[in-house]
Amino acid sequence: FLAIFFVACPMLLDEYHLSIINLVAIAVVGVLGLNILVGYTGQISIGHAAFMSVGAYTAANLATKLDLPFWLTVPLGGLMAAFIGILVGIPSLRIKGLYLAIATLAAQFIIEWIINHTPSISGGVAASIEMPRPVFFGMELANQAELYYFLMFIMVIAIIGALNLVRSRIGRSFIAVRDQEIAAEIIGINVFKTKLIAFAVSSFYAGVCGVMYTYYLGIANYENFQLITSIDYLAMVIIGGLGSILGSIFGAAFITMLPIVIRLWMEAFGSIFVDDAAL
Repeated sequence: FLAIFFVACPMLLDEYHLSIINLVAIAVVGVLGLNILVGYTGQISIGHAAFMSVGAYTAANLATKLDLPFWLTVPLGGLMAAFIGILVGIPSLRIKGLYLAIATLAAQFIIEWIINHTPSISGGVAASIEMPRPVFFGMELANQAELYYFLMFIMVIAIIGALNLVRSRIGRSFIAVRDQEIAAEIIGINVFKTKLIAFAVSSFYAGVCGVMYTYYLGIANYENFQLITSIDYLAMVIIGGLGSILGSIFGAAFITMLPIVIRLWMEAFGSIFVDDAAL
């Protein structure tokens, strides 16, 4: 039923509603990665958007300078974000709680500063790189319906990957570290290695999310990956439910659609509370 629904959506919905679904699909991938770190492993992160920007700029540079196709730029953007995540995680994961949150917050600002002040990465003064649309068998995916299938395919792969990961030995190690770190170490789990793997996987998902966002918007720009974006994604994880794959999907949909619903509600009923001139 869901497969039929997903296939039929572009035939039933207009461009505006498809654009909302596309934004939800992008957010789901990012939230899945953050939930693996925060929900399943119990490590707080406020720098998720920084790793999204790493994936976005990596893919943009590969696509524009080397003319690589999307089926290479998407995983390579994720891998570069995972590599940076490991570099950040090695010193950061030796601390806990509020101190870890501050460390990831510092990573957010450091990565953002490096990108903005390195023209070879950011593309110049405006820190923007125009991204070519993905091409599939010679067809450019330009409109919302074509991008819908592209983004949905990546989202489904990400969900399947997360479901299998949390059911595996590594996933059970994540949960053991989250529930009782000392007990996990006693039964033979390498706590630091487990945390580092979680950080790398989370960063990989963030990088792929950043690549999706860049292909969708047609531009890589640091303004799309600032601190407020990290806070939004953390809110999606908390509202959807920590340690829940389905919760990640619902949380992403809720936070993405909330401002749209509020705007529509205010347009319909705002005159009851404020003057029409104020609206």
